[in-house]
Amino acid sequence: MKKLLMLGAVASLLCNSVFAAERSVEYGEINQILDLIANKAQSQYILSKFTVEVKQPDIALEDVKLWLEQDDKIIANGIIDKDGNIDLPILPQSRADKVNLVINQEKGAVAIMVNTDIAPLTKLRVMYRDLFILLEDMDAFVELMAGSLSWLAPSFDELEFTFTESASIQFVDSKGKTQKFVTDDEFKIQIPNKKKWMKQNPSLQFSALPTQFAPID
Repeated sequence: MKKLLMLGAVASLLCNSVFAAERSVEYGEINQILDLIANKAQSQYILSKFTVEVKQPDIALEDVKLWLEQDDKIIANGIIDKDGNIDLPILPQSRADKVNLVINQEKGAVAIMVNTDIAPLTKLRVMYRDLFILLEDMDAFVELMAGSLSWLAPSFDELEFTFTESASIQFVDSKGKTQKFVTDDEFKIQIPNKKKWMKQNPSLQFSALPTQFAPID
């Protein structure tokens, strides 16, 4: 049975268990996530940001400060904007593993979250590889977040597109055959990730823009 796994839901679940409400956390894993999204992700559709979530009603967001600390010395300050988004530096991993992220609030008062999402499509014609490279990024992200439990994580092999009405997606393959996919009763279309299509990289024509799309296993 296929399970739809929205990227944001997976990230939120896993990150809550890793970064939840500690006053000081090891920076190594956070740095890996920042580096993956900023420097290693191949898809233009993957979005990610770290945010602060205040858990105590008597604490204002403006009261929250955080910084990077190594050997009891502050090496960088984190910048928090009005929406709680955090700007953190990407360090060489060998150094990041020796650094802690410190928050000026008691344990349980605030939590650091990683929020990851998929940007919506804005064009009716998109190259196959531009879409399906997202699956490789998703697999890498889930493997990193799951850590030692990564063998339990799904491997994504399809994209599911959701529409508000009947729609179709089609392209011409290397043999000149038109591959056409149409919505089911729930206005969804699933398209598999195939090596031959990744190599050919055909142009996918959408009859309408989907409201969202996401990996499924």
